[in-house]
Amino acid sequence: MNATFDVRIEWLEAPGVVTPELAATWARYEIWVGGRCVTQAETADGTLRRSVYGSLYPLAQWIASNWWVLNFHIRPSASETRYWTWPNVRSYAWLAQHNLRGAGDGMAWPNLTLVAEGAVSRIAWASDHDRSLAVIRFASSGHEIVRADEMQNSLARVVNHVLERLAEEGLPKTALAEEWAAIARADTEEQAFCQTVARMGLDPYAVSDKIADEVVDIAANLPGQIVEDFFDSAEVTNLAGAAEWTRRAMSVADRATAKAAKTLQSFHRAISLPEGSYDNTADTDTPWSVGYAMARNVRHALEVKDTEQFDVSPWVGLGDVSAPPSGIQGFVTVKDDRCGLVLGSQRQGTRFGRARALGRALARPREQLFVLSAARGQDEKVAGAFAAELLAPADGIRESLDLIGSGSDSALEAIARHFKVSPLLVRHQYDNQIATTSHTIW
Repeated sequence: MNATFDVRIEWLEAPGVVTPELAATWARYEIWVGGRCVTQAETADGTLRRSVYGSLYPLAQWIASNWWVLNFHIRPSASETRYWTWPNVRSYAWLAQHNLRGAGDGMAWPNLTLVAEGAVSRIAWASDHDRSLAVIRFASSGHEIVRADEMQNSLARVVNHVLERLAEEGLPKTALAEEWAAIARADTEEQAFCQTVARMGLDPYAVSDKIADEVVDIAANLPGQIVEDFFDSAEVTNLAGAAEWTRRAMSVADRATAKAAKTLQSFHRAISLPEGSYDNTADTDTPWSVGYAMARNVRHALEVKDTEQFDVSPWVGLGDVSAPPSGIQGFVTVKDDRCGLVLGSQRQGTRFGRARALGRALARPREQLFVLSAARGQDEKVAGAFAAELLAPADGIRESLDLIGSGSDSALEAIARHFKVSPLLVRHQYDNQIATTSHTIW
């Protein structure tokens, strides 16, 4: 993965611009992602150009104000990228923090959204269908994945370039400079707090005292390995309830491991991941490929044909917590190489939940506790792809479709009944692995 996010800047004079910060940072700028020009625009006379004119102060201010959220708010990854466009901001309020048009101030910004996904960040941009910006229409669409550290460095460079320009123009003391300095001064403890709060999509510097106290208390009293996934999932309005459910689920899942008839040893031997397991490929842009491969290896090693159902119940013991999970989708414990699971909801189905729990446990064999998160970080994508391929293999679906002689919805529903999975899962498998060579993300 070598895609980059690059903002190319040429400073210009701005006669007639009254606001000092805007005038000082007037520029011709281009945004490039993975070798593609995001700012390619069509002007009023129909000509295309790569650059846009305007002040970069609002963009730098937006980056600084949303710094922690841009880098640690994974929750939007649960929404399909087709919804990551500015016209959807009323339905998806988080877009104001993740889409460049949130920078506003009357400048022309491309319809580009940035979402963190753990070790990587996903970038999606869309062209304008009309001249809603009056002067220009952005004409480029696409999406890319970049390393999270590269994304962070690129965003920081934009802010630093703007601050340098302001200093050169005699404006070293601005609201932007103060906000950026506060971020730079944050010690380890403050950084941890800001990152945790940002996981919920909140501004760490504007959060209420009640939520701040709850965050600190919960983070201190939950096992460290599950804190990130917990705050990626818990209902912000009921953190205490989510924490209480999680503590109860930990105890129940621990006992549920004894209900697992079989250990995970045969699975570990089947997938034969290298030392460190998926940890060594945490920055991959194809985590679903890892999950697919793991599932195929398991089926092959256990001699389960692609057209046969796979019963995961012997490897996962189930427990139950009779309380609202408040956003937590499930909790997994691995003890003595046996897996115990408590599901927060049966909406995804017990079989899929069990398979997903196995995917998390197999991808991270050194860890013993997991929160199943609604956010689609790298680990969840691996687990989702593993579960889908284990329960309804793409090759098995393809073979069944050949026998039926149709790819209709009714055919896919019949296949779903055969594998005892939801029609949606089979549809995902068909769309992701059979109908096209490209993959959508679990």
